[in-house]
Amino acid sequence: MSKIMFAGTGEKLQYLLHEHNDNTIRFVLRYPGLIDPDLMCAAVKALIQKSDILHSSFHNDALNAHWIIQEEYDDSCFFQYIRTEGDPYVTAQSLALLPVLPEGPAQLRCYLVQNEKQSAVALTISHLCVDGGDGKYLLSKLAESYGMLAETGCADELTIKNGSRAPEQIYEGLKLKEILSLLKIQDNGVKSEFPFADQNLGRRNMVYMTIPADVMAAARRRAKAAGATVNDLLLTALYEAYAAMPGVDADAPMSVMSMIDLRRHCSDGESEGLGNMSGTFPTKLMEGIGEDFSATLCQVAEQTRQMKENPLAGMDSLPLIHGVVRTMPMKLLTLVAGKVYGSFSLGLTNLGSIDNIALGNLVPTEGLFGGPLKKKPGMQVSAASFDGTCSLCVVGQYTDADTVLLRTLLDKMANQIVAYANGI
Repeated sequence: MSKIMFAGTGEKLQYLLHEHNDNTIRFVLRYPGLIDPDLMCAAVKALIQKSDILHSSFHNDALNAHWIIQEEYDDSCFFQYIRTEGDPYVTAQSLALLPVLPEGPAQLRCYLVQNEKQSAVALTISHLCVDGGDGKYLLSKLAESYGMLAETGCADELTIKNGSRAPEQIYEGLKLKEILSLLKIQDNGVKSEFPFADQNLGRRNMVYMTIPADVMAAARRRAKAAGATVNDLLLTALYEAYAAMPGVDADAPMSVMSMIDLRRHCSDGESEGLGNMSGTFPTKLMEGIGEDFSATLCQVAEQTRQMKENPLAGMDSLPLIHGVVRTMPMKLLTLVAGKVYGSFSLGLTNLGSIDNIALGNLVPTEGLFGGPLKKKPGMQVSAASFDGTCSLCVVGQYTDADTVLLRTLLDKMANQIVAYANGI
């Protein structure tokens, strides 16, 4: 008889938005050589077997939300090998747009695409199981699994977090007074929406832009001298690019919702199991962008600096939300999910540097990180650094006209950082 695990608040929260995004995060990597498909399939299988949640099916029915752990599943549930005569990276991007279905037998899928000379890997993971931080963790564990199998033919020593997935562990060590201070709804009073061409839904699409490593290094050095971080740089570039979009008032109040990893609040600075441990941190410019990039960067850096000095940053309203999700019926919660989703501002999530993803002796030459596929009005820029090169990516269901606007936004973000790196 299959084992059942009742769903926690993390997966319930993500599932509530399943009609507004596809509950999937994705990575795409290009490798300058041929990856062994048999080894890759075995590496993915070893990864999935090490964590119960990765070989479980999510159900929302009379039993309320729960997982059924699958003991038997075919390789086709988590791995697919594709040969192509074209560019495998392009094909892998298309495959990365496919969602991981919550009710499926595996919550992680890997696609290996090859031509005669090179390979591309698309890794998609259910957002019900992980956030970007743990997605990044699993990507490195997949590389570790592949390396073990290549060297010894066995991945039995592979270790994966498989303990408590409850997001409540981020505030278990807090005092009652601190928890009570978080029982408030977070609202910064400013909502910025991307100026989509219309309200029609288009095709699944991935729009991306890369900023060279040398440019990012120069921009980082200049920002550091000004007391700002790479995340501050990206936030500022998004503000500046958004302000330059058609129909946007550059002098009006605007807001970007940034994300913060809350695992630092867990015991030993890490969650016991895979899960969603991200908090929201809204930044805002009440008088629009500054006179130039440096002036806007100064405003943004000051806000994030204050956030870092607050030990409870990103945790506002979480105990309240977790309590409501834990006690209210899923059907009722689903009814209000759309209203909550519609209140979101522009978003930015930055995973930082993604390392330790070599497969054997093959080191990736290109990479992308994409968040969940958004439906309007949602729009989120996902950023990550691969060997110093920064990728910016937007995943969504957008029309051709929307795609042109989104490409313009990312171009402007990249150009802003190039100009800043050059001292302009």
